[in-house]
Amino acid sequence: MRLEGLSAAVVLACAATPVAGRGEPNPFFDDLSGVVTVGPAIGSGETSWTRGGLGKLQTDDRAQIAASAILVWRGQFGPRLGAVVSTDLQSLGDPSAGLDEAYVTLRPAPGAVRMSARAGLFFPPASLEHDGSEWSVVRTLTPSAINSWLAEEVKVAGVEATVRTDVAGRPVGLTAAAFQGDDTSGALLFFRGWALHDLRSNLGGSFKLPPTPNQFLGKQNQSTQPVDEVDGRWGAYARLDYAPSQTLALNAFVYGNNGDRTSVVQGQYAWRTRFVQVSARWAPFDDVEVLAQTVTGETAMGAAVNGLDPADVGFAATYLLVTRRFARGSGTVRIDQFSVSDRTFKAIDNNAERGWAATVVWSAPISQRSELIAETIFASSERPDRLRLGAAADQDSLQVRTAFRTAF
Repeated sequence: MRLEGLSAAVVLACAATPVAGRGEPNPFFDDLSGVVTVGPAIGSGETSWTRGGLGKLQTDDRAQIAASAILVWRGQFGPRLGAVVSTDLQSLGDPSAGLDEAYVTLRPAPGAVRMSARAGLFFPPASLEHDGSEWSVVRTLTPSAINSWLAEEVKVAGVEATVRTDVAGRPVGLTAAAFQGDDTSGALLFFRGWALHDLRSNLGGSFKLPPTPNQFLGKQNQSTQPVDEVDGRWGAYARLDYAPSQTLALNAFVYGNNGDRTSVVQGQYAWRTRFVQVSARWAPFDDVEVLAQTVTGETAMGAAVNGLDPADVGFAATYLLVTRRFARGSGTVRIDQFSVSDRTFKAIDNNAERGWAATVVWSAPISQRSELIAETIFASSERPDRLRLGAAADQDSLQVRTAFRTAF
């Protein structure tokens, strides 16, 4: 893996943060925080993608304990300069523990125009659902198909700047970034398709791929490493935010990793992946919140054969989420729709798919920062590539999960 030393440099800079003198409070421990989630899960349906199948959910017919933890240290170098280093532990991750994010930050100064920035390894600001502490989800246990994919295949090493101001009395923000890494983004969408889960990529980590078609044997590694830099090129993304009222916030996000489709290192190809996304957050009442997010894009890999790329698909997904808060808890309902359109060689390797999922969640607080959560997901999808593996193209899956979640 090659990330041009950027993430390593950030970790070293964070490690060099001055510590308190003798007899003073230790800022290292004062700035530790985290989120822990643990509980049983069981499903039904085809073999989960986490075990090398094509199942859309995190579990299948094997009962298991799903556990995850995110530990974050925040340092401060001065009035405006800081740093963030986080690690994650995932019972189904490979490896089970790894570096999650590591970056230095420039906080905005007061004024009509406020600029902030960060540099290092981080998730782009594309997920509406990962708005809890430590880039965690708060309304559900499992994010939507869109944000599950962003967590698994869209993490970058780069430099990002944000400018915020007011236009006609309403807040506007513009974010732009240049990055390396994330060259293999697209491999999971092509070989597996969409999925719903709470796993996230970490530095040096990998995800299993289903058995690859014959034309990719000996070429594509049987696992994908989402944070890898393969071709030495720089990608870019931009985000525009606007809040037309106090109850409605809108944003648009554009991403392109500028991958060289013919570059490959140890079975990890550079995919050319680009997408456009629009999102909305609406609070029509004090106890009701609505999230909506839609994305469309394309990804391709490999040298052209007879004018066609060996892997070339378009993808799209949408979800609508509604959360209602009650006196003793909150309920959330989410509907997902997702699809992949295969553009080449469908006669021998049809990776098209279409499907939908419904998620129902109940959360009951047990203290100020802890809660018990029950979640049920039903997913239904059609994927012709299942026929190659001896399964029906149409599959339904069900997952039931309960968990204790606490933040500290």
